[in-house]
Amino acid sequence: MAVGLAVAFVITGCTGSGGGDATPSARPTASTPAPPTVVDGLGLAILQNRPDYAKRILQLSVTNEGAEPVTVVGARFESAQFVEPASWSKSASTDVPAGLTRSLPVQLPAAVCPSPKGTEPTLTITLADASGATHDVTGQPSDPFGVLARIAAEDCLDDAVAGVAALSLDDSLAVTGTGEDSVAHLTLRADPTGGTGELHLDEVRFTILLQPAEGTTWPLDATLAGGDAPQEFTLDVVPARCDPHAIAEDKRGTFLPVVLDVAGGPSGTVSVPSSDSLRLAIYDFIAVRCGFAAAPTPEG
Repeated sequence: MAVGLAVAFVITGCTGSGGGDATPSARPTASTPAPPTVVDGLGLAILQNRPDYAKRILQLSVTNEGAEPVTVVGARFESAQFVEPASWSKSASTDVPAGLTRSLPVQLPAAVCPSPKGTEPTLTITLADASGATHDVTGQPSDPFGVLARIAAEDCLDDAVAGVAALSLDDSLAVTGTGEDSVAHLTLRADPTGGTGELHLDEVRFTILLQPAEGTTWPLDATLAGGDAPQEFTLDVVPARCDPHAIAEDKRGTFLPVVLDVAGGPSGTVSVPSSDSLRLAIYDFIAVRCGFAAAPTPEG
């Protein structure tokens, strides 16, 4: 559960050797995303769904701009910001009817940090005709939401933080009080990894589901070096909202955003994930505190 293994980030600024230096084209606004790059009748683009951030899954988007269906049997995404290509293939081919789009998920490889400047990624789609013969269509995919720049910054902040400490949340969730007066207590751990760097933890910010029992953030203001002893921080938590559908539709509400900076390196916000057991315990706490679930019956 360490940050270096499964994190997603919202970068507020990156400087120094650990920062991302990817150089995408100017990002379009959300209302006018750039269209796919069309090569030989195929629209090529890359996207990332929010639930895929922590999993480091990239969606290779293929749009059939022609009048006849096409059959995709393979895809390969390459960028100098990753140590190797990311490939998609499956035993059953994927048909893309005329005018429609298919998304092909790939697992992103490890990052190159600092991210190389001026990289131009390529997307290669392998098509098969009715006889089984294949041919490749290759082009630079559009990046309508600037995902490569964001991922580069995330990955290289991750790399810099992991060189100093691993951040995690304990699986257990302590709760004091009862009903609408109950408060949950999360434990954030910072385990130094033995490196030579220094990390400053500024604060933890609220999420769509969780907020501090007092104040608007959880202040940390702690500095640790790679050779220090582990540190623990207790976060007193109450629900940020009490509508049941917020839990039913939750994607990121149990990832805690930690604002931090690495000495001489990047700064930003790292979202520390909850384990499955902690996530479910948080959901139960919210349900009980908000009164839309019965409190568990005490044992004995």
